[in-house]
Amino acid sequence: MMAEQISSGDDRASTRDLILDAAERVVARDGARRLTIDAVVKESGYSKGGVLYNFPSKLELIKGMVQRMVDSHTQRHEAALAEAEAEGRSPLEAMARVLVCKKERELDRQVSMGLLAAAAENPELIDPIRDAVARMRGDILAHAADPQMASIMLLAADGLHFSDILGLDILTEDEREAVEARLIALVSEPPQ
Repeated sequence: MMAEQISSGDDRASTRDLILDAAERVVARDGARRLTIDAVVKESGYSKGGVLYNFPSKLELIKGMVQRMVDSHTQRHEAALAEAEAEGRSPLEAMARVLVCKKERELDRQVSMGLLAAAAENPELIDPIRDAVARMRGDILAHAADPQMASIMLLAADGLHFSDILGLDILTEDEREAVEARLIALVSEPPQ
């Protein structure tokens, strides 16, 4: 068994992350309906008490998974914005790249599908996602010379994202890269 004694905030965060990693593996492999505390205990190697100490219920575990997904995307968004501004590049292009490019997102289709399925049963679970998306969209629209074109890019990015989640693979890799580049160029071009 893994050590379960929590000695500091860093250890607790690390333990929580390891448990969340195990929960994501369960969802990716077995689906959201098979996500249980017992399944996470088995997958993580922690005792049930250790898992429950960090996540007192399945609902709290799912909330943790959603929050980690939101935090990861928010960090990439903010890092892209800060880097672009520091280098004198277009912040809009950098933020669009984070949203649009498949390679930038490190999307785990099964985990995303599982979280969406869980959220369908409990819609308030995606409130943190809604809030983060609203902030990111606000940032993008605030930097856009053409807010309508930026809105079109955002809607297209949503379509690409859900196509990925559902495994539709509508585009070849080359076509996908060309579409991504064109969407980023659209928001980088001055309005006509």
